Amino acid sequence: MIRALRVGCLAGTLLILGFTAVRWGGWWRVEAVQVSPTRYVAAEQLTGILLGANVLRLQTGGLRDQIARDPRVLAVHIRVRPFAQRVDVVVKEREPTVSVRLENGAAVWVDREGVILAPAAEARVVGVRRQGDRVPRAVVEAARAVASLRPSVRDRFSTFDVSDPASVVARGEGVPTLLLGEIGQLGDRLAILEELWERGLLAGYATVDLRVGDEVVLKRKR
Repeated sequence: MIRALRVGCLAGTLLILGFTAVRWGGWWRVEAVQVSPTRYVAAEQLTGILLGANVLRLQTGGLRDQIARDPRVLAVHIRVRPFAQRVDVVVKEREPTVSVRLENGAAVWVDREGVILAPAAEARVVGVRRQGDRVPRAVVEAARAVASLRPSVRDRFSTFDVSDPASVVARGEGVPTLLLGEIGQLGDRLAILEELWERGLLAGYATVDLRVGDEVVLKRKR
């Protein structure tokens, strides 16, 4: 009985020593980090943080929270594979929907909820007021309406100014100035504009006023 107890104690001690050596030793470390393709989160930075870390002492909660604080990130999943000495990081990011130009002149991509994602090369919807890390949802819908115009119409107007949400104005070279009314009605107004333009009814006018219901007020060039 005593001998069995001694053997048990010895085995327990060896297990504790073995676990301590594994947990606190420097040889069982992360050898590979797999990061899902990302646009905005720096995969190289994540790899640098995780690679070489002790597998059993690796705490991923703080890193996950740090990544999730980025407004461009929707979800983060980190899985540690101890026996493979590998960490898998899956980051789900927001998708760009339309580009807009802020009041300060910077063109940016935004997602469907208006979250600002990255710089853009150009944008037709201009004068957008930033609200923290995003733009108003109404601006996103307005930009989508502009993007859905037929190219033959859209390409003639270089800017759709939404700096005054109650009175959107579109301008272009050699085309009438468009008074389009409230930003929330822009889709309906652009549908009317598209029909009139394709029928050739706007040639020779300086201003086209679409602000009142289905009425269209035309002002000729002087």
